[in-house]
Amino acid sequence: MFKFPLKRLFRIRQAASWQQGGNLERRFIIRVLAPPFFILLVFGLIGLWQINNFITNQAVGELNRSAISTAAKTEREFAIRQTVLKRTGEDLLKIKDDYQKDRQTLDQNRQDCSTYVKQKKTYVGAPNGMCDPFLPAFSSKGVSLQAIEDSYVQTGKQLTLNQEQKIKDRLSAYNQFFPETRVLLVGDAKQQIVSSATSGNINAPNQTFLPYLSRVSSRAIEGQIFNTQDIRLAVFAYPITGGSVLAAYDLDSPSFIKQTWDSTPIDHSKALAVILDSSGQAAFPNAKPADSFKAANTALRTGHYTQINLKGIPHIAVGAAAGPSGWLVAVASPRAVVFGPLRDAQLAATLIIGLLLVGFLWVGAIFIQRTVRSIMQLVSGALLFAGGKLDYSIHLPHADKEFDQLAETMNIMAWRIADAEKEIDKKNKEFISIATHELRTPLTAILGNLSIAMEDFGDKLHGPVKPIIEQAHTGTLRLRDLVNDMLDMARLDGGRVEFVIEKQDTRKVIQDVVDTLHVTAVEQHVKLKYVHSGVEPVLADSGKLRIVLNNFISNAIKYNRAGGSVKVFHMHKDGRLVTGVADTGLGIPDEQKAHIFEKFFRVSNADRKNVTGTGLGMYITRRYVLAMGGQVWFESVHGKGTTFYFSLPMAEKTPDKHVPLLLTEGSKHATTQP
Repeated sequence: MFKFPLKRLFRIRQAASWQQGGNLERRFIIRVLAPPFFILLVFGLIGLWQINNFITNQAVGELNRSAISTAAKTEREFAIRQTVLKRTGEDLLKIKDDYQKDRQTLDQNRQDCSTYVKQKKTYVGAPNGMCDPFLPAFSSKGVSLQAIEDSYVQTGKQLTLNQEQKIKDRLSAYNQFFPETRVLLVGDAKQQIVSSATSGNINAPNQTFLPYLSRVSSRAIEGQIFNTQDIRLAVFAYPITGGSVLAAYDLDSPSFIKQTWDSTPIDHSKALAVILDSSGQAAFPNAKPADSFKAANTALRTGHYTQINLKGIPHIAVGAAAGPSGWLVAVASPRAVVFGPLRDAQLAATLIIGLLLVGFLWVGAIFIQRTVRSIMQLVSGALLFAGGKLDYSIHLPHADKEFDQLAETMNIMAWRIADAEKEIDKKNKEFISIATHELRTPLTAILGNLSIAMEDFGDKLHGPVKPIIEQAHTGTLRLRDLVNDMLDMARLDGGRVEFVIEKQDTRKVIQDVVDTLHVTAVEQHVKLKYVHSGVEPVLADSGKLRIVLNNFISNAIKYNRAGGSVKVFHMHKDGRLVTGVADTGLGIPDEQKAHIFEKFFRVSNADRKNVTGTGLGMYITRRYVLAMGGQVWFESVHGKGTTFYFSLPMAEKTPDKHVPLLLTEGSKHATTQP
């Protein structure tokens, strides 16, 4: 039945391989050699034509990237200064406005309080807190107009001092942030100077820079160069809420534009970088060669490179604008340095060789990738087959015919092995079922006779006979449990277990099991407790539910310690009743947790070597719970204890009279039991 003509299949595949061998070789030549040849030919012709443009763009691109990078840093620098300067100006205007408001309030309180005291001869009951600023004076000097005047003068002086101190602190903070600041002016909406600060020898700064503030209302001023007393200043002025603000920075200060200039990513021994203002005047460095850039200011702002002469040497120069400020970063390098290392012949040879290599590698990579992909898919399928997933089918939709034929052969082999395994498994299940059935009858007789011998003749047994009979009785009990478990397992695996699903009084069922196992718990010196709060009726098979509970609770007692405890409790989750059995026993090692519900598995550890068991209880318990529509899981810490949980659907609150459901384990549909 299971024989397969392997020799015939091998001959067919061998003949196909011989037939396809020549085709594969021809395909290799056509797919691997021909495409790169034509691709390289086309790219070589195009490359020879484009080499001059490539050299130029590559060489100038390095200078252009340097200029763009520095211009971006300059733009960010100006944006930071603009933000901080505006914020400082607005803060200073606010300090001024707050002072004026406080002064006006003080003046009004002085007038109102004086009128009130004249009329009432007291400050008590003064409305709107008009006399509150003068209360300290009243308490020390008495209620009088003179006390009001003295307090008014003192409070006014304090307001002025507070205002001056706030302005001083704000200006000091700005100077600490920008130490190169030489002038800082803040004007109000009427173009009157509200606050000013200078550093260094700057004569009449208010008069000198007031015209700049008057022009700010129409447009901002960013980086306009101003020369005074051998100091070059960059003026920045912006409109703000309620007025305008101006700052002048020392261009030659190390903390201003020099830091940005120093960060230009060029070799300063082979190239020159200059930062120009909006008019083309050199902002930094203030050197004579920088003047040559002014003549090329317009050309540099077009975005293309231009040629300038510096000390009689031709240079290639590029420029990049630094945002809306109008400033420009220009980078220049001698023409010989830019184009010298890149010769036409060298570049052409390098380009052609590179394209040849890339072309061959590209085509080879595609072919190898395709071949390797097919092989890996075959290997993956073989590994799945070896792992027992014989229902898997290998598909190679875009592979060569040889690989496709190999995949087909492997699929046929896997299908036939799967059929053979199913038949063997069926035979094994039948054998276990028959064997366990046949063993139950003699075991029952042996166990009954041994029980009678121990009960009726136990007092008459002497010498080694009694312990021998007791050992035989204990061994027979263990053998009976093993046979029963194996029979249950065979029925489960064969789908022949019937479940009568009906409404169960959960509390009563659990209490019966707990009462039954109470004696065992006492013998093991374990405290057994049932907490029935939150319990609800569930839909389950009564007998199977008792087996599940008995397995969980008896295991919790068996794998516990003397003086330990076992607690049975309930909780609700997703419309189901979850029952937990928690113990303070031996726990489960982490590396063995994944196997708890497998057949014949028992935790292997020195702390439980004397605990007996079949290794089938947890397997059967899990199958019963799943068949009744529930789930099983656990939490365990080795050496501290374990909590097993199982959930079952809660029964609806209906009268007890109902038609139970009869299910066969493994069936998809339930049938009603008459």
